[in-house]
Amino acid sequence: MKVLAIVPARAGSKGFPNKNIAKIGGITLLEWAVRVAKDCPTISDIYVSTDSETYESIGIAAGAKSAGLRPTHLASDSAKTVDVVLDLLDRLGERYDYVVLLQPTSPVRHARDIDTMIAKIGENQANAAVSVARLEEPHPHKLKAIGDDGFIKPFIEGTSSEIPRQALPPAYLLNGALYVVRTAALLQYKTFLPAKTIPYVMGRGINVDTPEDFMLLESMYAKGGLL
Repeated sequence: MKVLAIVPARAGSKGFPNKNIAKIGGITLLEWAVRVAKDCPTISDIYVSTDSETYESIGIAAGAKSAGLRPTHLASDSAKTVDVVLDLLDRLGERYDYVVLLQPTSPVRHARDIDTMIAKIGENQANAAVSVARLEEPHPHKLKAIGDDGFIKPFIEGTSSEIPRQALPPAYLLNGALYVVRTAALLQYKTFLPAKTIPYVMGRGINVDTPEDFMLLESMYAKGGLL
């Protein structure tokens, strides 16, 4: 079995510049992602995908490989991660059974999670597994929208915010930490959430999009070393 780990790290973030190489414990988030892949015996190859020579050098020094910088059309704000991954697979020209996506900005994960997710995909005859966290608040049934008439209405038709939280159906969010997909399904569906994707329930973690998110990550790391 061949497993490819991809660490996507675009350099052009505007809300939090260079967030992919912000440091936790003296180590960049990009390096943390590569370290997780290196610690997983199931992973065959690790590649960093970036539009930055600086990021590329950091990834290679950490133990990843590079197939060269991304083409310009995949380095914009609107570029989709799945298109970046498909482009890399095409350039590598190698056959892999699974692709693991490790976003640097969602660093709360462990190598053992990857092994478990791959095993669960096989056990369930699934195409993919994605890490999720239980969403308590705000529950989707409690959300509101403003109608064209200017009045409040349920965001999801037929729901009510007056139902006790304990009586609401479980809701989950993607926590961004791990996406594991069979390469064949990725090529067929062109998404990390193809048909027959199973959940891998984790804690909520942190998705670093803003300086405030990073401050929270620093605080959590200082209290217990989450990584």
